[in-house]
Amino acid sequence: MEISYWQSRWRKGNTGWHMDTVYPPLPTLWSRLGIKSDARVLVPLCGKSLDLLWLAKHSETVTGVDVSPKALHQVMQQHNEPFVQDSSHGFTIYRSDSLELWEGDFVKLPVTQIPPQDLIYDKASIIALPPEQRPHHAKKIIDLCNTDTQILIQTFEYNQSEMNGPPFSVDEQELQKLFGNQFELVCMREQSKLEELQQFKRRGLSSYLTEKIFHLTPSNRG
Repeated sequence: MEISYWQSRWRKGNTGWHMDTVYPPLPTLWSRLGIKSDARVLVPLCGKSLDLLWLAKHSETVTGVDVSPKALHQVMQQHNEPFVQDSSHGFTIYRSDSLELWEGDFVKLPVTQIPPQDLIYDKASIIALPPEQRPHHAKKIIDLCNTDTQILIQTFEYNQSEMNGPPFSVDEQELQKLFGNQFELVCMREQSKLEELQQFKRRGLSSYLTEKIFHLTPSNRG
């Protein structure tokens, strides 16, 4: 899926994936990770997620990356801090005391300009991408990690023949292929979502839909 596809959906307001609340499991997941209040968190494909604001209250700095200027401006409107605009490596950057928003293609994010991150929060990101784009997304995440970086990844698993993505079905086997050489994967949460997400039923999904949250830690940690 090209960047223009997502920019068009944002311009038209066709953003059915956006949640009007903070992701409900986030506070519990955060406490289980044991992340300190001075943590740095990076959120790929962040859109205008309210999770950014929650994370900004519970960490030192949150970096969000998205291709949509409309989404990022809506984040800034909701965040009670002044922003300064800058540019670097083809990105437009908006900085406040606790939030840093990079407007551009995540896979082109300049690793040298991003300080070490304590957590990469991949919520509704990798599942937004078709199979051929997911290895590039995963590689960028890995490139942004150091020996202490933790990763949270949300996935959906379903019969892909019943419904076209996005969101796409991404199973644990694929995550192992993408991240398993460098990270240990543990499923922290698993829940059936077919009855809750009726919009997917209307798109043809009928057999099952399972949401999973995976916790990734570096294999060489400690």
